[in-house]
Amino acid sequence: MRSYRLLDDFKLVKDYETTEEITKNIELNKFMLGLIFSSLSLPYQMKYIGVLEELGGDFKEMAEYLRKFKQEKDATETVLKN
Repeated sequence: MRSYRLLDDFKLVKDYETTEEITKNIELNKFMLGLIFSSLSLPYQMKYIGVLEELGGDFKEMAEYLRKFKQEKDATETVLKN
């Protein structure tokens, strides 16, 4: 499974030299979160978003990102079906 290997090899880098590296790492983390999220069934996706919103703070921002990700994914699938 390719996604398993990606998660298995994933390492969090803590030393950054430029803001470009920070931005790149944030985008990578968002991508990984999207991979995990997209593999869940719809009820679990909604529950996951709800749990993140309840936690508040940065978790709420992650929930907003996942909600937007889901809307974009659903829109793409609708266009491809038509």
